[in-house]
Amino acid sequence: MMPRRAMLALAATAAATAAGLGAPAVRAQDDAGWQEAPTVAPVGSEDRLYGKPDARFSLIVWLDPECPYCKVLGEKPEHVVDQSKGQVNLVVRLYPLPFHGPNALVAATTALCVAEQAGPAGYYRFLNGWMARTGSNGKGLMAPDQGGNDPVAALAATAGARDSNALAGCSTSDKTGKRLAAEMKGAEVAGIEGTPAIALRDNRVGHAIMVSGAIEEVDMRNAIRVLGEFDDNPNGTDANGTGPHGSGSGGATH
Repeated sequence: MMPRRAMLALAATAAATAAGLGAPAVRAQDDAGWQEAPTVAPVGSEDRLYGKPDARFSLIVWLDPECPYCKVLGEKPEHVVDQSKGQVNLVVRLYPLPFHGPNALVAATTALCVAEQAGPAGYYRFLNGWMARTGSNGKGLMAPDQGGNDPVAALAATAGARDSNALAGCSTSDKTGKRLAAEMKGAEVAGIEGTPAIALRDNRVGHAIMVSGAIEEVDMRNAIRVLGEFDDNPNGTDANGTGPHGSGSGGATH
């Protein structure tokens, strides 16, 4: 497996090379760049998949719909998948943080229930719509309008979940609560402490790495390239080592 110090060394080298700079000094701080993530669960049947099921790489993102840094991250992972020519897929897993209050839970449970009616495409439409509209940090969506229309139900309908009775029942059911609890438990097993957190998994060999924060698309693409090169030739690294690196544009919410 890729040594931590070596991984960060080439990660920084790759980023500097892409920018036309010389090789920087090795960075080995625990909070610098990508880290090995052996306890990240692979994409499974309960995940809402964006992209091709047989893609070599998976981006696995944990987010809280009320997290401001998740709002900054936005649809960047989808853009990476869209431009990957089928080499990358995406799953977004939910990790509503307690201090973001009930609106984070409402968003998370509703997203799961939208997926029940409208599939993965509806799930992503709902989450992207929520994060575009929320005030973040627990503020949620705007209050009902003068006609008493619920903005959450309206957004869900726009995303494809048009059976409002089924949506209401699903959102408050024990089954949905248990599904969300299981997803959050998986995040804790993976070592997630805040959002957003982004894992990259090479599905050919099961090698996963992870980073925290609202990193840029270029950082994700660089990580994919370098992880693939390493996994294709794990014993052929040079003195600089190898591994992906990204300079985040925002920290994780803890």
